[in-house]
Amino acid sequence: MKTFALTHIGKERKNNEDLYLIRQMPDGFTLLAVADGMGGRAGGEYAARILIEKLSGIRRISENVERHLVALVRDADRSVFEKAVKIPSLEGMGTTVTAALVRKDTVYWVHVGDSRLYILHGSKLVQITKDQNMAALLVSEGKLTEEEADIHPSRNLLEQCVGCGDCKPVTANFEVDKGDLILLTTDGLYSEVSRGILSSIMCSRQGLKSKADSMIHAALKAGGRDNITVVLGEI
Repeated sequence: MKTFALTHIGKERKNNEDLYLIRQMPDGFTLLAVADGMGGRAGGEYAARILIEKLSGIRRISENVERHLVALVRDADRSVFEKAVKIPSLEGMGTTVTAALVRKDTVYWVHVGDSRLYILHGSKLVQITKDQNMAALLVSEGKLTEEEADIHPSRNLLEQCVGCGDCKPVTANFEVDKGDLILLTTDGLYSEVSRGILSSIMCSRQGLKSKADSMIHAALKAGGRDNITVVLGEI
């Protein structure tokens, strides 16, 4: 499996609260993850780092992969919450997480918040995860389209995050074929770049590095108002 990741601070933020992880596991899995911290400079970075460290500390995956992923995220949730209770300056910190464990023809994933997992199969780009924010709720009620939700102010109001102390991770799995491309990203990309442009870049004949560069460039050209992180994996 080929992988590549890229992150950018954007044009308006003073620091980058996004983190990513790519790790080859000894039992044949490839672990990919993104985390988008929140709660101010110190808090956001700290929460995202706690989460990524929990994931990077995995030594072996249990037989029930999805249950294992959920347990890891809940452990990070408690750690972030307890740290915020002990240190007043970190109150309210949290992070999103979208992580995927890939082995052979199966992708196991876990998700909290509004970072996203996509798959490109042939020329069709499909969003696998569902955002856990107020904009997504308005979409489910028929009050917004998915495209409108990507730029609506209520997208910043999360219903779930790692660090609330009682997060409820969503998990599932799906099959992939050789040549499929998976993308994990934070909202700094999809809130600036339309799905049509994103699909066009992913369908291009560029290598993974060039695709990631093109995505970051497109987000910056559109405004770059947030941190931007892209993790790509080619089956």
